[in-house]
Amino acid sequence: MKTGTAVLDLIRFRRPIGSVLLFIPALWGLLAAWNGSPPFGMLLLFAVGSFFMRSAGCAINDILDRKIDLEVSRTKERPIPSGRLSVFSAWAVFGVFVLLSVSLLAFLNPLSRLIAVFGFATTAIYPLMKRFMPIPQLFMGIPFGMTAPLMAWAQGRGHLDWPGIAIGLGGLFWATAYDLVYAIADREDDIRAGVCSGVVTFGKRLWLAVFLFGTASACFLWSAGASIGFDRFFPWAVAVFLGLIGWQSWKIRCGLPAGKAIPYFQAHAWIGLVVAAGIWGEFPVLV
Repeated sequence: MKTGTAVLDLIRFRRPIGSVLLFIPALWGLLAAWNGSPPFGMLLLFAVGSFFMRSAGCAINDILDRKIDLEVSRTKERPIPSGRLSVFSAWAVFGVFVLLSVSLLAFLNPLSRLIAVFGFATTAIYPLMKRFMPIPQLFMGIPFGMTAPLMAWAQGRGHLDWPGIAIGLGGLFWATAYDLVYAIADREDDIRAGVCSGVVTFGKRLWLAVFLFGTASACFLWSAGASIGFDRFFPWAVAVFLGLIGWQSWKIRCGLPAGKAIPYFQAHAWIGLVVAAGIWGEFPVLV
């Protein structure tokens, strides 16, 4: 029973926000590629895939970061650093979720599979970026924000062109923005542990960085919509999306306490759904 609980904690089963945030950019791509009516099977496939890949990502992150996690108050009670789960068992969990993720590739076309392999590679090496990359959150945006919408677009359209690429870039910079907000919770521990983080790199200009990454995301999303012909609801949705990120940036500038960073990070699920609603509203479909 204790091992089972430790495994659930390893994959953050009780904190599904990560899987939700991974799925939302995929939803953008699915809605746009299928003109507002993606097949239910595709929605289910990408939802399940988001859970599988997020679980694998959490496992490899905790394996590679197990020594660092001991020095961070928020993570020192995770299963590996606390001794509740062995490194060998964590590798086994990682392997299981990788295999489960690979099994889903059978339902995708070759281009989507190729993008998925690229995304998996970036997921596996992301924890290492914290050792030397000043803004590891930017790299994290590749597997967490960019890969899924590229896969969704490639699956729906059979190729990659500017709208799909722009949605992917929008996802990348959005994920960077919300992960910077998330990292506020660990700022002091990251400084003490010597871990690279955009929160440390940007310092007092963090609010500006979050806003600029959010602006970049909004610009790419708007460009994607303009290329497709979204001119009714979507531009307004992108404006609301940017306005909400701008409001968070202002709160950061005013001095967002570390203890309140996680709720602001979690709020990005609703911020991302605003964009999804804007895409859906462009098409005369019924759910």
